Order: sequence, then C-alpha cells, then structure tokens
Amino acid sequence: MSAIEVRPGSDARAASGWTERFWPLVLSMAVLAVAVPWQMHWGVNGDTSWNITISERLLAGDRLYIDVIETNPPFTVWLYLPAVYLAKLLGVAPEYLVYAYSYALCIFGLWCASFVAHRARFPENSGLYTLLPAFLALLVLFPGNSFSERENLGVALLLPLLVLMAWRAANDPSSPPEWWVAALAGLSGSAMVLVKPYYAIMIIAPAFYVAWRQRSIGSLFAIEYWIVGFVCLSYLAAVLWLYPEFMRDVYPDLADTYLRYKQYGPVLATYGGAYLVSICFLLFLRNGRALSPLVMVLAIGSVAGFVPLVYQGKGWAYHAYPALVLMLAAITCCAVERSSARGAARLGIVQKMLLAAIVAVNWLPFKYSGKLEADFVASLRAAVDHPTIGLIGSGLDSGHPLTRTIGGRWISAYCSDWLGGLAVLFARTARAQGNTVEAARLDAIVGNFLDAKIRELKAAKPDLMIVQRTDPFWISRVMQRDDFSSFMNDYRVLSEDENIRVYLRKGSGKVTSIN
Repeated sequence: MSAIEVRPGSDARAASGWTERFWPLVLSMAVLAVAVPWQMHWGVNGDTSWNITISERLLAGDRLYIDVIETNPPFTVWLYLPAVYLAKLLGVAPEYLVYAYSYALCIFGLWCASFVAHRARFPENSGLYTLLPAFLALLVLFPGNSFSERENLGVALLLPLLVLMAWRAANDPSSPPEWWVAALAGLSGSAMVLVKPYYAIMIIAPAFYVAWRQRSIGSLFAIEYWIVGFVCLSYLAAVLWLYPEFMRDVYPDLADTYLRYKQYGPVLATYGGAYLVSICFLLFLRNGRALSPLVMVLAIGSVAGFVPLVYQGKGWAYHAYPALVLMLAAITCCAVERSSARGAARLGIVQKMLLAAIVAVNWLPFKYSGKLEADFVASLRAAVDHPTIGLIGSGLDSGHPLTRTIGGRWISAYCSDWLGGLAVLFARTARAQGNTVEAARLDAIVGNFLDAKIRELKAAKPDLMIVQRTDPFWISRVMQRDDFSSFMNDYRVLSEDENIRVYLRKGSGKVTSIN
C-alpha cells in the first residue's frame, strides 16, 4: 500500500488553487504592459527630467550644491543616480532606465508587502492576493503625470513597513514577526523619510496606533523603528559631512523663498472634498464592523500623509499622492474584508460604481499632461542640433523636459529662476505691508541672483533662450535691467507655445534668419 494517500477530488482542488494563484499574476503582467503606453501619454515629468540632468552632470564631474543647485537634500539625486549611471554604461537614454527602475521599485515594494502579509497570515490574504493587480495599478497607473516622482517610489517602499505594523497591531503572540522581516521592512520604509523628512509622520502615526492596540509603549521600540531611526540619522550625518553647502548656502535661500510659498486654500479646495468623500466611503464599507488592523494602518498613514500635503501648501499632484493612494488602498482592503466576512454583503453594483467614481475623482489632479506638442518640438530640432539652453522664468517645467527632449544641454546651475521669482514676490508683499527692511533684504537676493545669472548667460551664450510667457511679473522685472535687454538683442523668436517662447541666437544653428 502506498505511503501517500490520494483523496478523491484532491487533483481538482490543486488545479483550482493553481488557477487562483495564476490569474492575478497574469493580470499584474497586463497592468505593467498597459502602464508603458499609458505613461507615454505624459512623457517624463519635469522633476524627473531635472533629476536625470543633475545625475548626468554629477557623473560628468559637477559638484552638487556648488555647480548645480538642487532644492532638496541629496537623497533626491541619489534615488535616480543608479539608473542614470547604468544608462551611461549601457549607452542608452537614461529616461528608459529611470522608468524601468521606477517599475522595479514599485514591484519590489509590493512584493515585499505581499511577503510580509503572507508571513502575517492575515485572514483576508486570499482576497488581497486576488486584487494584487489593483494594488499594482495604484502604483504604476494611478500616478499619471506623477509616475517616477519621489513620492510615488517612496510610497511603494513604505508599503512593507505599513503591512508589518498591521501585523503587530493584530497582536497575535503566537506568530510575532521575525527580526529579519522587521529589519527589511524598516530599511525599505525609511526611504519615505529620506524622500522628505516630514513624511516621518506617516510612520509615527501608525506606530502609535500599534502601541495602542498592544497596550504597550514598548512597541514603539520595535526593531523596524530602530532601523528607520538609524538610517535617517546616518543620512543626516552624511548630508552635513558631504554637503555642508546645502545647510550653509542653499537652505537659507529656500527658507526665504520656496518654503514660504504656501497656498492652503487652493490645496484644500483641490483635494479636500474628494478626500473627505473617500473617508466617508471607507466608513460606509465598515457595515457596522470594526476595521481590521491592516485597513486602520493604511488609513492612518493616509491621514498622516494629508498633513504634509497641506503643510507644503503647493498643491502639486505628486504631493497629494501618498495620502490619496493609501486611502484608496485602505478602501480596497476593506472591500476585500467585507467580501470575505461571513454574513457581510458583497459590494453591489451601486457600491462598485461609487467606488469607481471615487477613484476617478481622486485621479483627476494627475490627469494633466505637460507633454510638448510634436510640431513645437520638431520646429526646435529643425533649427539647431544639440543646442545649449538658457531660461528666463521661475517654473521648472518651462525648461524640463524640453531640454532633454530636443537633445539640448542645460547651462544653468539652477533648474529655473525660482529663487529670484519668489524673492520678488515676497519683496512686493513686504513692501505692501510697510516692511521696508525685509523688502530691501529680498531685493538684495534678487539683485545678487540676477548678477550671477547674467554672468552665466554671457559666458555660455546659449543657442536657445526660453522665456516663460506665463510668468510676466518676473520677466518684466528681469528685462528692466539693461544688461538683460541688451543680451536678448542677440536673439530672435524661433517658436512658441501657450507656456513658453523660444529664442534662437543670431548666427546659431542650421538657419541664420527667422521669418
């Protein structure tokens, strides 16, 4: 008699289980296949394009915060540097490698989160696995124009830590997380804090929820938090040691200008309504039951992520991504639990339509494309090969990704005239308030910035000059100076779109006259 007993129906159950495991993977591959042409609608966003440019310049020998000025601490550049370096070794356009790298980080983060959930043995794991393609879509499709932004990649790497917190919040003493799983989740999650320090609140807030669930403040000293703290302190020490110029030279300018620019009303008007509806829908899905630790951790992380969105006060879509995507993930997990729970009604057609509407409304800020018109790009390429490019304008998107799109070389240390433009704005505000001392201080910043800029332009004599049409206040301030107006006399209008006007230097490029 065989030592292995074959039970009736075991082959059918095994085949069914294999099918259940197979299709989510197939659909996930389909999501990735769709993501490639989907992202081509937007092209590489301005921030990512600028970070690629910085990385190339550093690899060519430029010094960060001296030869090229970035408004963020160095992790922003370090995040993209490996992909750009690999692209240089392979001799391919870095945009391809950066996108592949972004997909890889999203897949890695989701895989690690799935691995932690599997180790945690959540009751709803089978349903969560079935919706794996939906979670992947939140990382690679939902971001729209914000795909490959630091927040997009940071959230992907934060997921394993959030799932580990949910595991601890379940408070099951029979299956505590292994130390190496906790260390891996902490190491991955620390990237979110390195992206921007105030995203630490997205770890701290759920950590206090876990402590409350365990009725022990000792849980705040779990190994994953030690890992996060160690990584962040090491990073701070590295910044102060390797780049003293950031805190000494760059940060004071940021504090005077960029960090002061906040618009709380528009931010709340743009995101607050849809976000509040999302929270209400999550509470509706409770159906009288307590939310699971997984849903609670994701929801708390989302609410915590809404705080930096408001605090930054800029209202850009990628700033909203962490809060919005984690709330949608919480809703998705709650829907899975509701469908899995005994006696709970599955989502009806009306609830599914409402869920789709909530996803669509939250996605609206990510739909806008800054991709350049093909005819506009063609006109610039036809005029000059591999031009050097300068800019008068405070918007990063005015010069990026245009410079890389036409194969140009950016000549400035700054991504745009953000320092001068914002200093002019705040100087005007101070003058209107009667604060002449502050106005004079800011005017001095503007003067020093323009002095350095005109020296840079005269030395480089860029083939093309971009002028941001949508920034008339700054443009008029710049052109009040005789040295800038004289410099621009050597340029003639080449082409323009609704945002920018491009000038060609006389005698430069393939043509010598412009009609």
